[in-house]
Amino acid sequence: MALSEGTQAPRRRILLLTPRWPYPVIGGDRLRIWHLAKAAARHHDVTLLSLCQTPAELSAELPDDGVFTSAHRVLLPKWRSWLQMLAAVGSAEPLQVAYYRSREFGLAVDRLAKDHDLVCCHLVRMAPYAMASARPRWLEMTDAISMTMERASRHARGGAVLTGPILRMEASRMREFERSMAPSFDLVTLISGVDRDSVFAGTTVPPERVIVAANGVEAPTDMLPPAGQRPPGIALIGRMDSMANRDALWFFVREILPRVLEQSPRARLHVIGHVSPRDARRLETMPGVHVEGVVEDLSSVLRLCRVGVCPVRFGAGMQNKLLDYMSHGLATVTSTVGLEGLIATPGHDLVVARSHDEWVTHIHRLLVDDEQASRLGCAGRELVNTAYRWEACLAPAIDAMAGLLGTGERGRATPPPEGDR
Repeated sequence: MALSEGTQAPRRRILLLTPRWPYPVIGGDRLRIWHLAKAAARHHDVTLLSLCQTPAELSAELPDDGVFTSAHRVLLPKWRSWLQMLAAVGSAEPLQVAYYRSREFGLAVDRLAKDHDLVCCHLVRMAPYAMASARPRWLEMTDAISMTMERASRHARGGAVLTGPILRMEASRMREFERSMAPSFDLVTLISGVDRDSVFAGTTVPPERVIVAANGVEAPTDMLPPAGQRPPGIALIGRMDSMANRDALWFFVREILPRVLEQSPRARLHVIGHVSPRDARRLETMPGVHVEGVVEDLSSVLRLCRVGVCPVRFGAGMQNKLLDYMSHGLATVTSTVGLEGLIATPGHDLVVARSHDEWVTHIHRLLVDDEQASRLGCAGRELVNTAYRWEACLAPAIDAMAGLLGTGERGRATPPPEGDR
């Protein structure tokens, strides 16, 4: 029944299942699910049930941000996850699904779900926990993990924990798992049309159940100078313990940065985000590299940079680092993989590097050409301010959730067009 104008929609209870404690809100996965939960919490009560890897996460205080009405946690130590993953090698189960398997967590889901109106699983690895629930089920898949695994297999190095054959095996298992889980959910949301097509092309899942809702960005509160007026700094943002970001980091510092420094000796790479102590020590010995690590004020670091780079060679979904660069007015250079899911126009909003030579050429030009750097930075900032606000981007997902709950609230902003590039 439609609500009459001025009628308050009833608040419903949503149970959100996450594989990791979502605080602090750093990194693409945490950022997305926190903003989705925040949007849902405007109209409903959201209960968080999260796996935790450490006792510190288990006892951490729930921030007073108004997102979750309550939080429940289950400890799953890393050593147990690794044992479960190793035991799954000889089975057909995806390794990362085995990694997050917890009988105690499953019991907690069964206990809490009966008092909620909807169960939402963050990432496909949590999908099995909702199978016994009779409530409407929402799978916030985010991206196509199988596509990430398949792409990663092409770049696996000899000393990597996950080698090419294992990654190919995991890609095959995850593709089957994604396609087998999705039909059991009333709603599936993904970050881009590229991910949607990768998972659902050729399947019989009804298109109306699969919603694309892009990520957004929070614009900086202070005004930064145009890119062309900033020092010759190069920004690289990301959680450098993730497979895709770590590969991108070492690809850039080994194969691109030395050639950039030959032409622009004053250039300096600022590595922003979580970096392991071992990697940080190695990076600090390399010419032109400064490890910023996790920073409280991103704007204070990005004002030292005129170029933002996204050298990811594999992955899926959407690269939040691009939105950060452009919202701060940096001249942005990305790989073709990084461009996927974004509606940016190459050559106008950012530039795309398709080879080692193009990486070096684009970055050097932007470091020395003040006018071009400022023009590109201004165009990128205008794009994200127009098309990538969180409320607008998440509106399709919130609308679809409202339909499941039978309530009348709808996203108030017009969502941006899909980025199927």
